Amino acid sequence: MSDEMRPCLRQQALIAEVQRHLVRLAQLARAEAELVGGPSDAWLAVDKEIELEIGEKERSMGALRQHREEHGC
Repeated sequence: MSDEMRPCLRQQALIAEVQRHLVRLAQLARAEAELVGGPSDAWLAVDKEIELEIGEKERSMGALRQHREEHGC
Protein backbone atom coordinates (compact mmCIF):
# COMPACT_ATOMS: atom_id res chain seq x y z
CA MET A 1 0.00 0.00 0.00
CA SER A 2 1.43 3.39 -0.94
CA ASP A 3 1.84 6.19 1.61
CA GLU A 4 -0.92 8.14 -0.14
CA MET A 5 -3.42 5.32 0.41
CA ARG A 6 -2.31 4.49 3.97
CA PRO A 7 -4.38 6.23 6.64
CA CYS A 8 -2.49 8.81 8.67
CA LEU A 9 -2.30 7.46 12.21
CA ARG A 10 -1.64 10.88 13.74
CA GLN A 11 -4.69 12.32 12.03
CA GLN A 12 -6.80 9.39 13.24
CA ALA A 13 -5.59 9.97 16.81
CA LEU A 14 -6.37 13.69 16.58
CA ILE A 15 -9.85 12.98 15.20
CA ALA A 16 -10.51 10.51 18.04
CA GLU A 17 -9.45 13.16 20.57
CA VAL A 18 -11.83 15.75 19.07
CA GLN A 19 -14.63 13.19 19.09
CA ARG A 20 -14.00 12.36 22.77
CA HIS A 21 -14.30 16.04 23.66
CA LEU A 22 -17.51 16.41 21.64
CA VAL A 23 -19.07 13.37 23.31
CA ARG A 24 -18.06 14.70 26.74
CA LEU A 25 -19.59 18.09 25.91
CA ALA A 26 -22.86 16.39 24.94
CA GLN A 27 -22.87 14.46 28.24
CA LEU A 28 -22.19 17.61 30.25
CA ALA A 29 -24.84 19.58 28.38
CA ARG A 30 -27.44 16.90 29.15
CA ALA A 31 -26.43 16.93 32.82
CA GLU A 32 -26.64 20.72 32.98
CA ALA A 33 -30.04 20.73 31.28
CA GLU A 34 -31.36 18.39 33.97
CA LEU A 35 -29.80 20.36 36.84
CA VAL A 36 -30.52 23.93 35.77
CA GLY A 37 -34.21 23.71 36.67
CA GLY A 38 -33.53 22.20 40.06
CA PRO A 39 -33.59 23.82 43.47
CA SER A 40 -29.81 24.17 43.91
CA ASP A 41 -26.93 25.73 42.04
CA ALA A 42 -25.38 22.31 41.26
CA TRP A 43 -25.53 23.19 37.58
CA LEU A 44 -22.88 25.87 38.11
CA ALA A 45 -20.19 23.22 38.63
CA VAL A 46 -21.26 21.45 35.46
CA ASP A 47 -21.26 24.77 33.62
CA LYS A 48 -17.64 25.31 34.66
CA GLU A 49 -16.77 21.81 33.41
CA ILE A 50 -18.39 22.69 30.08
CA GLU A 51 -16.24 25.81 29.79
CA LEU A 52 -13.07 23.82 30.46
CA GLU A 53 -14.09 21.06 28.05
CA ILE A 54 -14.79 23.61 25.31
CA GLY A 55 -11.25 24.89 25.73
CA GLU A 56 -9.86 21.37 25.42
CA LYS A 57 -12.00 20.71 22.35
CA GLU A 58 -10.83 23.93 20.71
CA ARG A 59 -7.17 23.04 21.35
CA SER A 60 -7.64 19.58 19.89
CA MET A 61 -9.48 21.02 16.86
CA GLY A 62 -6.60 23.43 16.36
CA ALA A 63 -4.08 20.59 16.53
CA LEU A 64 -6.09 18.64 13.95
CA ARG A 65 -6.37 21.67 11.66
CA GLN A 66 -2.65 22.37 11.95
CA HIS A 67 -1.76 18.73 11.28
CA ARG A 68 -3.92 18.67 8.16
CA GLU A 69 -2.35 21.86 6.85
CA GLU A 70 1.21 20.71 7.54
CA HIS A 71 0.80 17.06 6.58
CA GLY A 72 -1.65 17.45 3.73
CA CYS A 73 -4.19 14.99 5.12
